[in-house]
Amino acid sequence: MAKRRSSKPTAGQRVRVNDGVSMPEYPELDISGWTGVVMETQGRGATAKVILNWSDEALESMSNEYREMCDSQNMLYSMACLLMNDVTIDE
Repeated sequence: MAKRRSSKPTAGQRVRVNDGVSMPEYPELDISGWTGVVMETQGRGATAKVILNWSDEALESMSNEYREMCDSQNMLYSMACLLMNDVTIDE
């Protein structure tokens, strides 16, 4: 019997942020459609999260204002931690 493919992202997979998702730290920043590569997954069930590095395309679409806000709070704008249900594997 063939193995079922998981719909949950794993480390190394490219993912796309689902429509209507905002950056958790900045709810006014819509990140729908941004892509990245999963570095790590954490947790289980509805609270499972993915830690990802943004793709070059996502980095290019970021505003300088967002980068400066992250820098001022010692946050890495090149990474994010999102709920696993907020992303889809981007094939």
